[in-house]
Amino acid sequence: MPLSLLTKLTVQGIVKRRTVYFPYFLALVLIMSLEFIMISLITNEYVQSRHATLPTIIIMGVFFTSLLAVIFILYANNFIQRQRRMEFALYTVLGLEDRHIRSVIFFEQLLTWVIGSLASIGVGYALGNVMFIVLNRLIQDTGAGLMDYPFSPLAAIGTIIIIGGITFIIFLINSIRLARLNPSELLSQTHAGEAEPKSRWFILLIGLITLVAGYYVALTTTDVLDALLKVFIAIFLVIIGTYALLTSLSIIFLKRMKGNKKYYYQPTHFLSISGMLYRMKANATSLAGIAVLCTGIVLTLGTTLTLYLGMEDQVEQMSTHDIELRYMQYADGASPENAEAALTNIMEELQTHGDIKDVSLSRSAFVTAIYQNKSFQPMPAPSETTESEELLPTDFAYIIGVPLEDFNQLNGEDIHLEPDEVLFTTTTANIQQEQDDTLQFADKEYQVQQISSSYMPLNYIGQIAYVVFPTIEEVESLLSTFPNYISTGERSEALLEQTMVFNAVDDSARESIEAAISTDTIFDQGDLGVVRVVTRTTTSQELYTMNGGLLFLGIIVGTVLIIGTVLMLYFKQVSEGYQDQGKFQIMRKVGLPDHLIKQTIRSQIFWIFALPIMIAVIHSLFASKIMFNLLGLLAVNNITTFMIGYGSVLAVFVVVYLLFYLITSQVYYRIIHQ
Repeated sequence: MPLSLLTKLTVQGIVKRRTVYFPYFLALVLIMSLEFIMISLITNEYVQSRHATLPTIIIMGVFFTSLLAVIFILYANNFIQRQRRMEFALYTVLGLEDRHIRSVIFFEQLLTWVIGSLASIGVGYALGNVMFIVLNRLIQDTGAGLMDYPFSPLAAIGTIIIIGGITFIIFLINSIRLARLNPSELLSQTHAGEAEPKSRWFILLIGLITLVAGYYVALTTTDVLDALLKVFIAIFLVIIGTYALLTSLSIIFLKRMKGNKKYYYQPTHFLSISGMLYRMKANATSLAGIAVLCTGIVLTLGTTLTLYLGMEDQVEQMSTHDIELRYMQYADGASPENAEAALTNIMEELQTHGDIKDVSLSRSAFVTAIYQNKSFQPMPAPSETTESEELLPTDFAYIIGVPLEDFNQLNGEDIHLEPDEVLFTTTTANIQQEQDDTLQFADKEYQVQQISSSYMPLNYIGQIAYVVFPTIEEVESLLSTFPNYISTGERSEALLEQTMVFNAVDDSARESIEAAISTDTIFDQGDLGVVRVVTRTTTSQELYTMNGGLLFLGIIVGTVLIIGTVLMLYFKQVSEGYQDQGKFQIMRKVGLPDHLIKQTIRSQIFWIFALPIMIAVIHSLFASKIMFNLLGLLAVNNITTFMIGYGSVLAVFVVVYLLFYLITSQVYYRIIHQ
């Protein structure tokens, strides 16, 4: 085939189908420009030098967006190729061979690769400057400027390779479809009638069971560990349930309405129900896909926004004072007797750089226990455990034991305890539900006074019980009663953790002290051991870097999901428009009034596009508990913050979805009125 004819056929095909090619190309460019931005941030020297953990977080984003990009672009290509089957069939009838049509497909993908790569890199670099500043604002780094975001050749090469790989896969898929194309069957199918969909009760049963099971799992999680173990099971069950119910229940429900003769044989109901039956048969699977995508957007953005909103609370709970000195109890030369001397030395050294106040020495024990039936018991030695006594992950709990003297001093309290009393709090739901006025630790029973969970340190993950004992002797007894076991099965007794905290008298003193320790946070005290210094400022920076990075990642992944959802909505409107064009022309020819036709169209289109967002809202509400528990993994335990973050994302997304529906439905109305 001459190159001029090849070019003419390719360009004519693209121009003729610009209503589907342009959105497809735009989506490709937007998604790939996000890929360019993320790869450029991974290789950016400023990000690498100032925020070492960010590239790791962004690499996860590159993986997920690449996966989603392939799925969405293949979906869009599948839609476009369905629209072109008749075109290819006519080419064949007119005498073109498969190799000629394959050349047209190859040339189209070549153009897409070249133009798409140039556009993605250009848009990506332009947007990247804005996103670079946004990212640095999210992680509270105000020192970054546009000069710190130079053009990245590696990101450009990576983008070109990814687009090249996607277009090559599309070329292979389209070539295989072309080889299977039978023009005579295709032309005859165009004029064949469509059979009424069948009621699939077995699929309905599977959908009901899996959806109820998924909701049950999501609603019955009790804590962080439980949520982490079950969240993927719940997601898997709900996805299966969504697909199964939309493909079965919708048909069964509409056929039931059709069976009601008195209701069905009214002009509006007749047209709407009969039309919806065939629409759901053709679109149930894609509607389920949109519902799952919408749910994913709400969960992704809702949890990351909550994480970001809760950062100040995390900083306050993780750093109660400006400076914290931690005695490294497992370093060479360390011993409990040397701890106070080593901590005091460092405190006095830092005091020479700025005046301090509120000095407090705190001691604590951290041990592993088995929690069952309102009782914490020591872990059995591996040699004493039989197969029948195997423990579940939810049986394990961690106890943080603190003496009352240190608790009062650290928190400015003046609480008194009897010898058989403890202060107690936990974020673990099953312990909260089971414990009442008494709790047992090994063979000793204590009366329990509940305290706020805000006293609990946030830098621990798992089933944590925070217990304040009357004396330091009982905390030391906890260490000896609850041993750990190393991999060889030998008993290992934990050591008492000792920490000194204090505040600077003012900002000037704090900045002076932080400047003195900025170059070295580890202080070797020789025979006395090693002390690590942690400041509230560095804790805040680390949290903002990690959580700001996760929010940035959530924004990128959420944007890709929104682009995919809009793409599916748009192509669905176009597809529906082309399919309904002839049907509504027939309605007019048989004399149906315009207002009845318009009413029927509005009713059917509304339900087709309302169903996914309604399902997504229901899924999101049922998922809220397990997502909140999961956020505990990142030390977010404030339900009010979660409701604000999660609820606002859900509300805004519903509004955005309706706007997209109104915009894309205009395309539908234009097509059917042509």
